Amino acid sequence: MTKEKVKYVIKRLPYILEMIRKGISEKDFYISKNKEKIIIDEEVFSVIRIVDEIIENEQASWLKRIFIGIKNGKSDVAIILNSPAERTKYYEIKREFINKIYTCCVSKGLVSYEEVLKSKIG
Repeated sequence: MTKEKVKYVIKRLPYILEMIRKGISEKDFYISKNKEKIIIDEEVFSVIRIVDEIIENEQASWLKRIFIGIKNGKSDVAIILNSPAERTKYYEIKREFINKIYTCCVSKGLVSYEEVLKSKIG
């Protein structure tokens, strides 16, 4: 599991959740006129469980709404318009949310030591 894969799973979460509801583990989607193959494996399920746990344990209701919006695939603009956070604060929160998911993946042993060393700084 890499940080890029975590970002990809978050970005494609609405498609992944639809596939899970239909019981499909592999499907091609046309996204922005590009064909993308989405494959659901155990790592994807782990990321989804982590996202749900983070949302469930969040105390601030406005942050919980932002996280739910990200999970449901709402556009950044739609989330910003319906939250008290300014644009730059929203993107900071989103980045921290993804970092928290990745940190949880590390703590659960989904990320190898070598992957942590290979990850980019900055």
